[in-house]
Amino acid sequence: MVRTFGPGRPARRRPDLPALTGLRAVAAAVVFSRHIHADVEDALPVAPIGNIGYTGVAFFFVLSGFVLTWSASVTTTARFYWRRFARVYPLYLVAILLWLALAWPLGMIGEFGSTPAAILPSLLLVQAWIPTQSIYFGWGGAVLWSLSCEAFFYLVFPFVYPRLAARSTAGRIGAALVILVPTAAVACLAGAVDPRLDLAAFASPALRVGEFVLGIALGLLARDGLRGTARARRTVAVAAGAWLAVPIALGYQYGDHQGLIDTLVLPSFAATIFLVATRQADGRGVPGVSTRPLVYLGVISYAFYLVHPGALAVVSRLGWLDARTPGAAAFGVLAGLALALCAAAVLHHTVEQPAHRYLVRRFSGPPERVAVPVLRAAGSA
Repeated sequence: MVRTFGPGRPARRRPDLPALTGLRAVAAAVVFSRHIHADVEDALPVAPIGNIGYTGVAFFFVLSGFVLTWSASVTTTARFYWRRFARVYPLYLVAILLWLALAWPLGMIGEFGSTPAAILPSLLLVQAWIPTQSIYFGWGGAVLWSLSCEAFFYLVFPFVYPRLAARSTAGRIGAALVILVPTAAVACLAGAVDPRLDLAAFASPALRVGEFVLGIALGLLARDGLRGTARARRTVAVAAGAWLAVPIALGYQYGDHQGLIDTLVLPSFAATIFLVATRQADGRGVPGVSTRPLVYLGVISYAFYLVHPGALAVVSRLGWLDARTPGAAAFGVLAGLALALCAAAVLHHTVEQPAHRYLVRRFSGPPERVAVPVLRAAGSA
């Protein structure tokens, strides 16, 4: 018997949401700030965001659940899995090989993010399940672990989505909290016990799945028409913006309590995704994040996320990531950013898109239009 899942009744085509793709670019920039702040924080004012820049990954996880739900249609489980594989794995494999091509000549083999023992688990997308830092952060500049989490999220989506879809609004929120609250509590407790446990919990798919399920619940609520009054939406927007000051401030004191900080940012991230998506879905403009340049940066953000550690490694080895003066530090950061963006654009157009088209055609049989739309680019990590 072929297993299918998706909306229980036919629905009009839901609009694309390029503003969410723009938000992906912002989240990728936040992660980038994390990876430069240790080198340049004494020369450039990156610490307020860079100190908790890892929270950009939590944003991606919530957004992934939201967009997969928003764009869901009736399909087989096998087809869903294949399309996720086609969307994510080809570029991911190239990123693994590119890191090897960089780490070997630069003499980085054996350093943080360059442990040979982590290559095989990374290829199999299981590294985040192995609670050893040299494995889950052990290859690709310590960013590939999040794809191990995404692979798990994709695995459970065909089973979680229909069960949440069958519930009422209150039931969906309650079910999401049943998963989110205990997983977040364990992550917070791990940080209070030991920094090593904090990192292991930070990378654990089992503890991060609550963020993905939260995104599914939000996507269902948005898709089914929940909006709120204009006044309520303004209040939520202001509260979400103000609340971000709490994790930013705590980030200075509890920089290694990543589970706590990730948990604290979730209300603001959830509100931002929901408000931006529903505003655009209703045909209203979203200034800033829906501009063409930012949307394009969001489209290539997956490639940027995978390659920016390599770009920073090259710049660092060239001696350009120098924090002795603000000018030198800014030059190094801009050089790393430019290299990462150029590499991301090339890889998106020469690897990510062509591989996706080819693999989807192979599964689907007759040729079909499979160009990666803006909405789908917004939903993958």
